[in-house]
Amino acid sequence: MSRFFACSFGLFAPAVLAHSGHGGVGLFHHFPQFMPLLLLLVCLCGGYLWLKRRH
Repeated sequence: MSRFFACSFGLFAPAVLAHSGHGGVGLFHHFPQFMPLLLLLVCLCGGYLWLKRRH
């Protein structure tokens, strides 16, 4: 389960850091806009890992 979160965070963090001009504060400022993208990313990553682990 921790690998699942690490994967989703690893993909999500660079986009946030690149988007926030003033390190970290931009994350909270733009978080509502990122939520659908983050949820989609987490679902895709989780589904991929689940299928990979199942076979």
